Amino acid sequence: MTKSKEKGIIQYLSAEVAGGARWDKEGETIVFEYNAPGSMQVYKTKITKNEACWPDRLTFSEDRCTDARHLSDGTIVYTTDKGGDENWQIEVIKDSEITTLTTDPKAKHIITQVSENYLYYRANIEDRARFDIYRLKIPVLDAEPEKLFQPEEGIFTLGPLYENEKYASMIQVHGNMHQEIWLLDLETKEGRPLTLELSKGQKYRWTVVRWIDEETLLIVTDLESDKTFLGYLTINQEFNKLILPNNEKYELSDTTWNWKTDYTYFAYNLEGYSTLFRAKFEKEGAGEIEEIKLPADGVIISGDNRTFMSGLSLSPEGDKLAITLSSSFSPTNIWILDLEDKQSWKATSVSTGGIDPSSFTNSSLHRFESFDGLKVPYFRLIPKGEKPTNGWPTIMIIHGGPESQSRPAFSPEMQFYLSSGFGVIVPNIRGSAGYGRKYLDLDNIEKRLDSILDIKHLALHLKENDLEINGEKLIIYGGSYGGFAVLSAMTEHPELWKAGVDIVGISNFVTFLQNTAPWRRKLREAEYGSLEDDMETLIKISPIHNVDKITAPLFIIQGDNDERVPLSESIQMYEILKKKGIPVKLLRYDDEGHGLAKRKNKIDAYSQVVAWLKEIVDQ
Repeated sequence: MTKSKEKGIIQYLSAEVAGGARWDKEGETIVFEYNAPGSMQVYKTKITKNEACWPDRLTFSEDRCTDARHLSDGTIVYTTDKGGDENWQIEVIKDSEITTLTTDPKAKHIITQVSENYLYYRANIEDRARFDIYRLKIPVLDAEPEKLFQPEEGIFTLGPLYENEKYASMIQVHGNMHQEIWLLDLETKEGRPLTLELSKGQKYRWTVVRWIDEETLLIVTDLESDKTFLGYLTINQEFNKLILPNNEKYELSDTTWNWKTDYTYFAYNLEGYSTLFRAKFEKEGAGEIEEIKLPADGVIISGDNRTFMSGLSLSPEGDKLAITLSSSFSPTNIWILDLEDKQSWKATSVSTGGIDPSSFTNSSLHRFESFDGLKVPYFRLIPKGEKPTNGWPTIMIIHGGPESQSRPAFSPEMQFYLSSGFGVIVPNIRGSAGYGRKYLDLDNIEKRLDSILDIKHLALHLKENDLEINGEKLIIYGGSYGGFAVLSAMTEHPELWKAGVDIVGISNFVTFLQNTAPWRRKLREAEYGSLEDDMETLIKISPIHNVDKITAPLFIIQGDNDERVPLSESIQMYEILKKKGIPVKLLRYDDEGHGLAKRKNKIDAYSQVVAWLKEIVDQ
């Protein structure tokens, strides 16, 4: 590899991400996550009108530090794990000194809410399969944990608190598409369900946006509906649906609010793109709905504990919004929107690794017709420059989840692949989020391989209809569930692929469910099928049993500390392919978990992937 090419790899994969802003109580400073050092770390910056200020770095760990929040006494809390193991510990920054607040390094401690008086979190200390709800009195360094609630089943997390902290909402999570709302009395520590009778034994999505008053919650649900919508739920279990423009037309995504303003801000997901609105919600209904123009077209970005949780954050006085915003060709930054004068500016200005941003490639949205007539969406990105005679070799990237969605946000990895001469196709095959429950349920349990048929028919569609893509040089690529899709597509439809790249993918659903973290097993069985009732189906859909059909070379990437898809899933696939003489390469990282979080590892892995792919497609 030449020095100039090596430099290009480092530049592309050094494009930075900043997001997850949360305000201090004065509304003058935000704390956020930023990966400038090579992994997510905690930063803070003053908010100065119309300019990005140089931020202060607060954490200096080799491991990621995420989900930072201000506490009322001026301290800052955040979570961190070791080597990607996702055993989150809560740490406190006070006067530039960092103290670890939690004491069990093998348990997860996940921050859920912060109030004037308390830090609330959930943790699986007593039982790794169960999360209990705790709180710590502020100042937290002087406090002892107080257990508030111990569930009998399901994964519970704490939702919004009532203003005087008499009540808290809770969400009981049975799966990505099945939740219930509970009420927790913070004085008696008694919890009771609010939506079980409304659900009538059916599986619906329920989550809480905010409190309207002491008796009424603004909630999001898909009760007897394909799409999620807003409604009111009282603590006496009375439910009223809100009739709003776009309600039930598009999926709701991010929301933000606070007690000092009557406005609630909420975003819709339109085919992956974000639109933002605000309204005043009262018991009688919703006031006038106003669209809030985003500072730039794109996607409001939020993630999970591994990155950052907050895509929208409203300042304490309700006069400013901090928005984490991204697009296919524009890196992820935090923007500030002044809600009074409608001005906006970047609070962060991330580096693009010395690459001219005008060279980044934008995506376009398309659809194709699958085997049963279903219209399946996909994003298409084509390299800049002169097209090869037979079209660009192309990487088809399948997202994880599977109840997730590929959205047109910035990806340094995709831009690197494009700069290396590969087209990129990113579908949202059946089972993807963002298109309603019916679309989500089309790949459940015995229908799992229908989603792989979508991949086949997309490949055929590209071969027959896209003259800029070389249909004889298609690479199937994905991580987590997307890694399973890679393995499954290569076993079910081997004739279509020039190569495959599997990142932390499931090779055998039986061993996966047996070995995944205890707290995840029931959640995953709700999607894939249970070890007790669906063993035949789990065996049938597991790629490990069809490896003889694989004809294309496979590149596997795996973190040793992955609790979601354990290392054994990749090792068993690697060993059986090697034994059968099928070309296979395995890269392992002993300081990573579910996917690659550290820039040095991304540079190492993805540079090898591109060099390997070039050798294959040039043959």
